[in-house]
Amino acid sequence: MKSLENTTIEHFKSHFQGDVVLPTDSNYDEVRQIWNGMIDRKPSLIARCKSTDDVVMAVNFARDNGQLLSVRGGGHNIAGNAVCDNGVMIDLSLLTQVRVDENAKRAFVEPGCTLGDL
Repeated sequence: MKSLENTTIEHFKSHFQGDVVLPTDSNYDEVRQIWNGMIDRKPSLIARCKSTDDVVMAVNFARDNGQLLSVRGGGHNIAGNAVCDNGVMIDLSLLTQVRVDENAKRAFVEPGCTLGDL
């Protein structure tokens, strides 16, 4: 995998609505953690998505820059596949909206929800 250049990251950040967390940021270790504490992987960039558009942008960014991609929802994947080493981690934990359509008897749950959100 090729490393990401600062100009490439800055361009991505300028168009991304969510938060971009890098290894040099003070909240990096907190944001990259998952439930299984035995997993200690370190992505090159964490894209904390706030919308569907952010998810699309992050996937395209990883693909266009030859980066390994992982996706974290609630962070409870026992195998640790929600976080990758030296790639882009898409963090969906900010997407926690729940909407219930009582007439249709359906619930619409965003991918960052955990049991506590329900």
